[in-house]
Amino acid sequence: MSDPCQRYAEDPEANAAHLRECAKCRGIYAPIESQAVRVDALPLAPWEGAGHRSWPLVFGGALALLAIALGLCAAAGISLAAAIRAGAGLDWRATLAIASNAVRPLGPIGFAVLFVLVNTLLVVLLRRSPRGIDA
Repeated sequence: MSDPCQRYAEDPEANAAHLRECAKCRGIYAPIESQAVRVDALPLAPWEGAGHRSWPLVFGGALALLAIALGLCAAAGISLAAAIRAGAGLDWRATLAIASNAVRPLGPIGFAVLFVLVNTLLVVLLRRSPRGIDA
């Protein structure tokens, strides 16, 4: 590689005139500058696995959840619409009171220990490195 070619390789913007003079550098560097980036051929992220599989997983999970809900409703002898109406009318104050009464026997020390344990579990789960669908 000659001295002008080396200077162009180190700083292409300052030595732009060299590209017009040197056919060898033009053959090496010109195609890089003129090629467009193809967006449809971007690589997949590590968590996406080997193909686009996220939507079938979501649809499969939703169908599995629906099947479980239908099975539970059939076992209880009520319709799914009746279960949804009963769930929508849930009194949040009553639920909060039930949760408060369940935690009250623990006392402040037990509640603090439970709080630290749950948050430690969340931190451990969040610090795990994500894995792909087929990893």
